[in-house]
Amino acid sequence: MKFTLKNTVSRRTLLVYGIISILLTGISVFILSNLITQITQKSNEEIAQRNFIKKQELVSQELSKFLVQEKQINELLKISQPKELFSNLMVLSSIQATDSLVTNNWFQIDEGKIQLVKNKYSNTLQNNIDTFLVKNGHLDQLSIITLEGKEWVWRNYFKLVSKNKTSIRYGYDVNLKSLHNYFSTIDEKTLNYVFLFDKNGTCIFHPEISFIGKNIFEISSLNASDTIFSKEKDYVKRISLSEYLKLDVIRFTKKLEIAKNQWYISVNFPKIYTDENVNLVKKYATLIYLITTVMLLFIFYLFARANRSAYLEKEELTKEKNSLYLENEKIIKEKALIQLQQLKEQINPHFLFNSLNSLYMLIGNNGKTAQKFTLNLSRIYRYLIDPPEGNIVPLKDELLFIEKYIFLQQTRFKDELFFTIEIEDEAALNKNIPYLSFQIVVENAIKHNLATHEKPLHTQIIIKEKQVMFINNLQKKTNTEPSTKFGINYLQSIYNYYSKNDFEASEKEDTFICILPLIDIHS
Repeated sequence: MKFTLKNTVSRRTLLVYGIISILLTGISVFILSNLITQITQKSNEEIAQRNFIKKQELVSQELSKFLVQEKQINELLKISQPKELFSNLMVLSSIQATDSLVTNNWFQIDEGKIQLVKNKYSNTLQNNIDTFLVKNGHLDQLSIITLEGKEWVWRNYFKLVSKNKTSIRYGYDVNLKSLHNYFSTIDEKTLNYVFLFDKNGTCIFHPEISFIGKNIFEISSLNASDTIFSKEKDYVKRISLSEYLKLDVIRFTKKLEIAKNQWYISVNFPKIYTDENVNLVKKYATLIYLITTVMLLFIFYLFARANRSAYLEKEELTKEKNSLYLENEKIIKEKALIQLQQLKEQINPHFLFNSLNSLYMLIGNNGKTAQKFTLNLSRIYRYLIDPPEGNIVPLKDELLFIEKYIFLQQTRFKDELFFTIEIEDEAALNKNIPYLSFQIVVENAIKHNLATHEKPLHTQIIIKEKQVMFINNLQKKTNTEPSTKFGINYLQSIYNYYSKNDFEASEKEDTFICILPLIDIHS
């Protein structure tokens, strides 16, 4: 049937639909733009937060490099003889003195003379260090921000005592302006900046070098309350006016643990970048929805003409496809059932005859074993005569069955057969596996391989997360009946039915390996 515009939709109706589409699009643009704005803002804030964490980790890592001297001195104290201690300390201190960031370093052994390592020290510096040790020499460790002459320095001091009671007092100063130059070369391409300050508010590091040594609470919008954290968060986030960029920033402030100091780090992200991203998203979203409206009006006309015939055709094809699919599933399932029945008809008389023969021999020789043999045989046949729906069973049921089956086989062959079962994943026991799959693989190994006292047959069963592996050594019999492959074909049909393509049975060197994939019917 040929459809015309008159038959599908009138011009008046199309006009109404167009006006409604435009109104709905306008409302959608407004609502979605707000939603996108909120999502973009949240995303930008999350990105800023992740960058803040990375930044504070980077700063903490870099500052920690200046604290390795204590560990090195401690190791030196352990390995040095008393006569060698002074010269060894002088060498290690001289190496540290080559660092351009370390302006002063010194040490004192016991109550001896204070040794200044770097050259060109003034008497004023000597007196300042003497005064510092008189005041703080009893402490085991101290790390402070202080003025040394006209320069602000980060002074680290520690005291170590050896097993023979020899004490070492060691100290060194890191110049904060040199530290500023050092940090300016690290992570310089990021769109944020960072500053450090101690518990008194003294600025330790700032991209504006003139701020070093000043009180951060006086030169910035940072408040003392920004250093008080809650139990839920170990940082404070605020939008503040930057003292450096002179614009609004998202500021994260967190405590920084360096040499047991109560320092703080603030990472600042320009808010203008997040606002620009939001505005761009809104602009492009509006453009996209306007273009979409025009396209919808045109597509609506074409769709109205072609929709009915296409829908009916597709519906017919879908019905045919579903019919073929159901027929194919039915054929596969029936094929698997036929193969299972053939397998059971082959197993039952042969297995029963051998089992009864073994039971006859046991009754006269070992009554208790004969009782256990009879009980296991009855449970095996109960399992065989009651096939499950869908030809799959829980792995734990199949495992119980094969343990009984192995007992019967080992009773017959004694020291000629060895079996080991290894469970790597307990959760796998709740998954499914083809019915009688264990018996097929074990019987296949016994049927096609020699098993003697001199050359026993070893079979290993390994239960993994997604599969069960059977591994046995190859000792092929020279004269065997041609294989009907009922068992392998049955397993392949089951796995085909459940869309599993990783079933494998192969020989590799002197080993036969069979991989049975587990079937998770809930996946």
